[in-house]
Amino acid sequence: MKKNSIRSIGLTITYLIFILCIVCSSFIKNKENISDKSKIAFLSAIDKETKNFITRITFEYDSQYSPNSVSADDKMDWVYQFFLITEDSCRHRLDSIFREEVKRQGLNLNTSISYTYNGKTISRGELKSLKGIRIIHEKIYSKDNKKENDITLKAYVYLPFNVLIGNTTLYILLLLSIVSLSAYIYRRKTNMPKHCLIETETRTADNTKWIIINKDLLWDENNCLLKKGEKTVILKGESLRFFSLFLKSESFFLKYKETYNSYGLKSESPEFKDRIYHSVKELRKDLTDFGINIKAVRGMGYQLTFH
Repeated sequence: MKKNSIRSIGLTITYLIFILCIVCSSFIKNKENISDKSKIAFLSAIDKETKNFITRITFEYDSQYSPNSVSADDKMDWVYQFFLITEDSCRHRLDSIFREEVKRQGLNLNTSISYTYNGKTISRGELKSLKGIRIIHEKIYSKDNKKENDITLKAYVYLPFNVLIGNTTLYILLLLSIVSLSAYIYRRKTNMPKHCLIETETRTADNTKWIIINKDLLWDENNCLLKKGEKTVILKGESLRFFSLFLKSESFFLKYKETYNSYGLKSESPEFKDRIYHSVKELRKDLTDFGINIKAVRGMGYQLTFH
């Protein structure tokens, strides 16, 4: 019975580790996938806003006279963002376009946009109230080598835990849980007559307490009394010792090692070998009238069977 408990604990731990591996694998895979798609959506939103809301901006630029190494294209991108900030100081327009692009990527998630310029960060008011694991994408625009002049756009995507696990993984976990629970219940039911002796409600003043061993076969441990119908027998001595061992063993199978352990011996002892053989033989005689037989399994032990 102790071995069964250890085995059950081991199987439970293995099952939990297996489930954890599935969850972690799905978590990492989905996060990477969402991160890639939301980054595409962020860059697409920036590009669409620029094309749709900036008609034409021109300025003269000669790299020979530039005080820094920032390219003309980078300076132009900075000018675009500066112009868009002056038109929409909270960047609601970019936020709306970004959300549409995220949906276009097949993601139904909460999003937000913020930007930093001149050391100040502007964002939507509900930015702090949005819950979930956060993915951040960042785009920096520079017009010179002074960091305080940079314009930094940030896109935020908020991922609930169930989204990170994924629906397919949730269905797999649910199926595994149902199968495991069903297997456990089935095993308990099929092994109940072998592992658990059922107590009856019959209790008398003489301290008799019957337990059902098999069908109409009853056992009273307090009085060492075996009963089937009108037949009864009181087991004593070695017969009682071995019958009790059979009831406590799994599937009523008594290993040779268990018989020696009952005498406090760690290994087979020649002087006890004949004693055990004759004890089992006497018990077999006592149980004959009750439809119980004891079979010797060579090299293993003894099996208690019922007719």
